[in-house]
Formats: sequence, C-alpha cells, structure tokens
Amino acid sequence: MRNRRTVLACLTALCALLFVLLFLEDREEYTELVFSVESGFYEEPFTLVLSAPVGTEIYYTLDGSEPDEHAMKYTEPILIEDATKNDNRYSLRTDVTTGYMSELIGVHNPDLQPPGYVLPDYPIDKCTVVRAVYVDEEGALSEIKTGNYFVGFDEKKGYDGFNIISVVTDPDNLFDYDTGIYVLGRTHDETFDEAMSQRHWWQWNANYHQRGHEWERAANIQIFNAERELIVSQNCGIRIQGGGSRGRLPRSMSLYAREKYDANGRFYTDLFGTGYRADTVTLFAGGDDYSAKLRDKLVSELVKDRNFAVMNYEPYVMFLDGEYWGIYWMTEKYDSVFLGHRYDVEKDDVIMIKNGQIAEGTEEDFALYLEMRDYIAGTDFSVPGNYEEACGVIDMQSFIDYYAVEIYIARGGDWPTGNFALWRTRRDGGDGYRDGKWRWMLYDVNSMSLSESIIQMDTLSNTRALDYMFDSLCRSGEFRKQFTLTLMDLANTCFSTESIEAYIGNAVGLMAEPMKAHNQRFFGSEKEEEFLNAAADIQIFLENRKPYIARYLKEDFGLTGSLAQVEIEINDADAGSVTVNTAKIPFLDKTVWHGEYFTDYPIVLTAQAEAGYRFAGWEKNGELISEEESIVIDFEEEEISRRAVFEEWN
Repeated sequence: MRNRRTVLACLTALCALLFVLLFLEDREEYTELVFSVESGFYEEPFTLVLSAPVGTEIYYTLDGSEPDEHAMKYTEPILIEDATKNDNRYSLRTDVTTGYMSELIGVHNPDLQPPGYVLPDYPIDKCTVVRAVYVDEEGALSEIKTGNYFVGFDEKKGYDGFNIISVVTDPDNLFDYDTGIYVLGRTHDETFDEAMSQRHWWQWNANYHQRGHEWERAANIQIFNAERELIVSQNCGIRIQGGGSRGRLPRSMSLYAREKYDANGRFYTDLFGTGYRADTVTLFAGGDDYSAKLRDKLVSELVKDRNFAVMNYEPYVMFLDGEYWGIYWMTEKYDSVFLGHRYDVEKDDVIMIKNGQIAEGTEEDFALYLEMRDYIAGTDFSVPGNYEEACGVIDMQSFIDYYAVEIYIARGGDWPTGNFALWRTRRDGGDGYRDGKWRWMLYDVNSMSLSESIIQMDTLSNTRALDYMFDSLCRSGEFRKQFTLTLMDLANTCFSTESIEAYIGNAVGLMAEPMKAHNQRFFGSEKEEEFLNAAADIQIFLENRKPYIARYLKEDFGLTGSLAQVEIEINDADAGSVTVNTAKIPFLDKTVWHGEYFTDYPIVLTAQAEAGYRFAGWEKNGELISEEESIVIDFEEEEISRRAVFEEWN
C-alpha cells in the first residue's frame, strides 16, 4: 500500500512539474495578458487559461472589482461554468432605492402605494466575470483585461431577439456609501429632512440623483448582438441618467466613450444600423413607463419620418457585475456629435437648447435662443407678413410636426414647460440644415401620454395655455391651416389603426418573455397580465384618439367645415408612392387607403414613381383627370376618391 502511495505521489508531482514547465514555456510566447477563451456564450463548462509575459505574476478577481497584487493569484486554470447557481450578491442590496422604505413611504407619502420591489429569492441568471492583471518584476501593473462568460444560456428564457450588454465596474463605484452612484448613500442620510420628505419617494435625494463628471465612474462594457457575437469590448465611463426615474429600479445608465478610458473616442461599432458611431449612448429603463417600456420607442418609430429629430432604440438585456439587471432600450444621446452626423453639419457649429437651458454652445448662443423665443411669443401673427418672417427664423414644419405629435399623444404633466429640446447651426445662410433655423427634437414621452384614461384630454387647448410661442403662432391663419392638415395627416397615417396594430403586435411578441424575466427579478412576479394590459392601454388610446383630436381642432381653431372621407387607390404599390400633404400614405399590403380631412382646407396629393416606373396620371371614376404629379383637391363633395396610376418605364 505504501509503495502504491509513493508511486501516486511521484506521478502527481511529475504532473505538477510538467504543468509548470508547460505553463512557463507557454508564457514565454506572450507579450501581453491573454485569455485562452474569448468572451462569449458557451453550452458546456470549460477551463480558462491566463497567460502573460515570462517573469510576471497574474492576479484576478471574479466579482467585478479591479485586480491588483492583493487579488487572487493565478496558479491554475479557472473553471468556467454556469454561474447562475452562485449566490446572489449585488441584487440583494436594499440600499439601492427609497422604494424599499415601505414604512417611510407610508408616513410621508400616505396616498402612494410603495412600488412593490422584492429581493430575488431564487438564483438570478449570472455570467462569470474574470478581470485580471499581471505584475512585472518591478511591481508595475498591466492594464486590466476583462472577460465575460455565459454558460448554458441556450435554455434560458427572456433573451430572444435582445442584445446583451455586460457592464463591469468595481463594486465600490456602484455601492460605496460615499462614492457609489447606484445607492442612497451619504447623500440621502445627510439631506433627508422635513422639506425632502414632502416630495414623492422616488424624488428623495440620494447618491443616484447626483450629476456631472464627478459622478461618472470607469467601467468595461462588452456587447453581444442578438446572434451572440461580441461586437464591442472597451472601457468607458458610466453615469446614472434621467430625472425622477433615477429613484426607481432599474434605472437608466449613460455610457461615455472617452479617450481617457480607451483609445477609442467613440463606440467603434455601428450600434443602431445607421452608420453613426456614437460617443455617448444610454441604456434607457423606460422612465415612468415601467409597466410596458414601449412609449418612447413606439412614438419615435411611428413618426421617424417627420421633420424633427428622434432617437433610435435597440433592445438590450444588461448584466451588471455579472448579475442579471433587467431589460432596456439602448438609445443615442442628443448632443452636437449626434446632430452633426444626423444632419450633416459641423458639430462645432451646433447650438442646442434643452429644457430652456444651453446644452451645446455658449452664453452668446443662448442669447440667440432667448431672442427667438421672445420674438415668437411677442409678435402679432394675425398679420400675414409676420408669419412669413417667422418662417425664416424657425423651420415651421419642424415646429408644427413636433407640437402636433405631442398634442396627439396627449402629452401633459412636465410638457410643454419641460422635456423639450431644439437646435440650430450657429451660422446662418448656408444650404440645407446649415441655414441657422431652429428645429425641434423629440424625447421623453413616457409620462402622462398614450393612456385610455386621458384619451379625451384637450391637449391643444392646454398647450396654448402653457406655451406662449405656440399660442402666439396659433393666431396666424396660415399656421392654423398647416397645423390642422398636419395633425390630420398624423391621425390618418402614422397613428392609423393599421400602423398601430402592426407595431403593438410586433412589440408584444418581442418583449413578452423578457418582461416576465425582468419583472420576476425586480418585483417577484412575472406580471404578464400587467404588461399585456399596459400595451393594450396604449393601443386603445391610439385607435380611439382621432375623434377627440378632430373635435378640439374644430372647437379651438374655430373650423366651420366638416370631416370628409378621402379614398386614395394605387394601381401598384411597388411602382410608386403617394403623399397626402406632409405624410406618405402607408398602403401596407393594400392598394386602397382611407382618411378624413376637414373641408375648411384643400389637400395636396403628390405621386412619386420608383425606379423603372413612371407616373401615368390621376384617375377619378375611371377617367384620367390629370397627368401632373401634384394635384390640389378642394372639398366640393363629401367624399373624395382618386386613383394614382403608375406604369413600367424603360
């Protein structure tokens, strides 16, 4: 027996010696820290080998913290398996929102129900985060290398169709009492007084309500697309983003690509399929729309062709220091870089105003905004010449489009006095968007909008009462005409029942399973019915809003005509398109479209042929009435019917 043990001991020692020799030999080939397996998704467990230059020692962490010579020393390969079975760590913290303070909410906000946040009592999904450095003979540390490993995710639910982002940062950056950006922290304890207690619980002060560069923290992000390919791996800065929604869970987070974190001053991948390589993006948690998370993306998608800026939205699941942290929309951030790319202008020539404050530019630039605002609000636009002059100062269709959308969706509460943005180029007189005119930007439509409970709201009258610029322009007959036509264009096209049904159906199909996983994580219940009801609430509003909009246009603008039915037919939807006033008609899978317009104003129909075709003319009752691409129709009859005819053209 003793001989057998001796032999086994010798074999074990020999194997260990061989491993060390192979390990050292292997390390001689490297000039940097190398992981034997790339970050990604794997079906089976595996061992991860870390290699570095000869004469160095490797140290690593598995909790997201930054490794140094005091971390775990690497002596053997690391077993990588499904980390979900590991104990929950960061997700068990209750100091991440005042929403957990049910008793305090009951005392100071007795009319409000606590949000119902629940700590997960099951092992939430996790990935293995490996962060490593090597230390050379002089004690100098290498740059940190980070790997994210998702094992066994093929069978997990709630990820189909979503990109995945792993945000890794030293836990102190998030949860430290003094400096953590995700916790109540010292800020809450030292500022919660009688005045603060009178606010809503999500507005109570905390570390996560702090703003600016001093509350930005270094992080590493890795992004995997819906096909689970690694498309981004770089260091960046992170900040908490939003207004009152900072107090809720989960909260939005902005990511900043800066040269001080990474040689790339941009996120080097086209994250939105637009050719735009952003320097700042936001993981948007939905704001006040936490039950559906649909409103901002929905409106932006439906009106993306209108004459104002909208953001793109891509679906994401976030892992924070290795733990599942819910679903988000990744969006662009409005800044000079975004506007420069979107409108082909010099970013250094951009002036941007947000919520009445300068966001891009100087105090001299802000004076241009104040001058424009005071001019529009203080001018008598019942004088026709004044309106024409105003059209040289602002892009009037941009203004009209923006206000028409906000009014249609019954946006209220903190709009129009807040949550508005506009921009222009500093220099004027240039071509295209370099003309120095003010143009508008849509964002944050997730609170007090698109709900059956406010479907009858006269947002047109409310906006006139609250917004002096809008009310002043409404005194112009030409403005009222264009606004009426535009609002009905939106009602008949972007917000048509067909468009809404298609969008809501696709959105629910994409988000139903991920929302169940998200709600289980933060509320302890899948809340499937609540999500479906929230989506249905939006759909009911949009499918039934038009009659109220028509009524308020008639009452508030003093229209004397009636609504007339308009039928437009196209002989071949692949051969061309038809625009009514300002909107392209969505024929979808049909060749006939119906709309309604007030007889007070004529409408304009414009046909445009696709390549390989030509426009042959307009028909009425089977007879050719015009070969002009654009025709004006006065409502001399209660029902209008026209047919656009296209034909092949070599």
